[in-house]
Amino acid sequence: MRRSRLFWWLAGWSMAWMFSSGCATTGGSSQYLPPPIPEGKGRLILDAGGINQLNFYVLDQETEETVFEAAPRMAGSSPGAYESSSQDFGLSVDLPPGSYTVVVNTDIKKNIELKGVEVKMGLEGYVPVPVGRFQVIFTGGEQFGSQVPFLIMDYNMRSILGRGMTSSEVRHFIVPEGVYKIRMENLQVGLDEIRPVEVVRGRITPINIAIGGTQQEQPGSGADQGGDQ
Repeated sequence: MRRSRLFWWLAGWSMAWMFSSGCATTGGSSQYLPPPIPEGKGRLILDAGGINQLNFYVLDQETEETVFEAAPRMAGSSPGAYESSSQDFGLSVDLPPGSYTVVVNTDIKKNIELKGVEVKMGLEGYVPVPVGRFQVIFTGGEQFGSQVPFLIMDYNMRSILGRGMTSSEVRHFIVPEGVYKIRMENLQVGLDEIRPVEVVRGRITPINIAIGGTQQEQPGSGADQGGDQ
């Protein structure tokens, strides 16, 4: 009799524990799920190859009226910019069915314009965005400090596309896919360094600039392009 009571007590306790654990797990994971699509709308989702935040706006393709805009990200050239690893749903927007143009702002004078993006009622539509990231890692001693300005130029160095600043914090620069050159110049201290960088979607390309030491071959300079990070 005692064994029977003990068996049923243990069985009841196990079922109660499993039920409470299941509720806690379900409740905890729900915060990572996107909300349901509102009735009468569809969902447009930007797929930026692992980038969590972009500044972009959406135009009605017929009227050219701005129907949505978001700017959660500080420019890479801003002194207060830093990278956040938090996951959010800032790259999605719910819109009435129709045809739209999506304009994505980057850290240089070249925006990305995606025309003919179709939104269908009740469905999610993923839109690939051809952008990538690079990071400048500078080591040069106390005379330079941690914040050193640099220029982002086209590969032929005919035009300046943007400006940036190195930082002790992790700071990524978002630009359209392509090949660029980074120039770090300070004639007063004899600094003039130029590095090529190939920016690929889904990758963070590091650019290491070390003054006073042996230069290592640069990832992204065309010598090593294998594998995504």
